[in-house]
Amino acid sequence: MSTYTLKPQSESSFQELMERTYKKVFNLAYRLSGDRADAEDLTQEAFFRAYRGFDSFEGDRPFENWIFRIVTRLFLDMKRARKRRVKTVSSDAPLRFDGGDDSVQFESADDRPTPEDNMFSEALSEELECGLKHLSPEQQKLIWMADVEQVSYAEIAEHFGAPVGTIRSRLHRAHKQLRKVLDKVKSDPCMCS
Repeated sequence: MSTYTLKPQSESSFQELMERTYKKVFNLAYRLSGDRADAEDLTQEAFFRAYRGFDSFEGDRPFENWIFRIVTRLFLDMKRARKRRVKTVSSDAPLRFDGGDDSVQFESADDRPTPEDNMFSEALSEELECGLKHLSPEQQKLIWMADVEQVSYAEIAEHFGAPVGTIRSRLHRAHKQLRKVLDKVKSDPCMCS
C-alpha cells in the first residue's frame, strides 16, 4: 500500500486550509446527501483526494472552490453507484397468488426518493436554475462546462476561441454575477416565479 506525503511547507499549507474549510465542506456534503454518515464519508474522502492531489493544486484559484468541486463530484459518483445497485427483494414480503395460477410474485423494496429528498433536491435546483436564467447564454455555458462537466480551461478556451486567461476572467465574472443573483433570489423568492 502506498502512502502519500507532501513537502513540509505544502503539508502545513494543506493543514491550515483544511482546518479553515472543514465545517463548510461538511455542511455542503450534508446538504447534498441529507445523511450525516454519508456527509462524514464524503468529507473524509474529499480531503483525502485533495491531500493526494495538493501538489497539483493551482494556487491562483480558491482552495474552497476546489474542495467543493471534489465533494460535489464525489456525491454525484455516490448517487450514480447507488442507482446501479441491484434492486433488493425482501423474502419477508407478502406472497401474492393470482387466481388458480401457481405463480408466486414478490414485492420489491420501494427505492423511490422520499418526499423530504424530493423537497431538498427541488429547492436547490430551482434556486440554481433561476440564478442561471438571469445570466447571459455565454455565462451559462461557461459555468456549465467548468463547474458541472469539469471541462478543462484549455478545452473551454478552444470551444469559445479565446485565450485561457480570457476564459478564466469571464468565468470569474460569471461566478460573481451568479452569486449576486442567488443573493437576490434568497432575499426575494418571487424573482423566480
